[in-house]
Amino acid sequence: MDSLNDLLQKTFYFGAGLVAVTIEQIERLDESIAAVQVEVQQTVDDLIARGEQVMTQTQQSSAETDWQVAPLHRRLVMLLNGNESLARHLVEEAQAQNPDRSLMWIYEKVIHDLERDRGL
Repeated sequence: MDSLNDLLQKTFYFGAGLVAVTIEQIERLDESIAAVQVEVQQTVDDLIARGEQVMTQTQQSSAETDWQVAPLHRRLVMLLNGNESLARHLVEEAQAQNPDRSLMWIYEKVIHDLERDRGL
């Protein structure tokens, strides 16, 4: 009978130990999940901030294009005798060489270079 009681007692202890280890694992898992949630939230916040920055720059560029660049574009096309495709090509080339400059600056540079080369 003692061996049966001993077996039951060891089985009970085994179960209690298993429960304790399982609880510890769940607590560690909860901590890991919490850390991942914080990291995901930080990434989402960073992406939102970057998206806001891109949209602000795009809106500024769009506003600049609408009312400041349009007269410069017309002037450039006039200097090129109405050749729209050449105007676009020259602007794209200047943008590639000066990626950090605004579109207005690019147009002014292209126009300046054309006028300088033609002696105007």
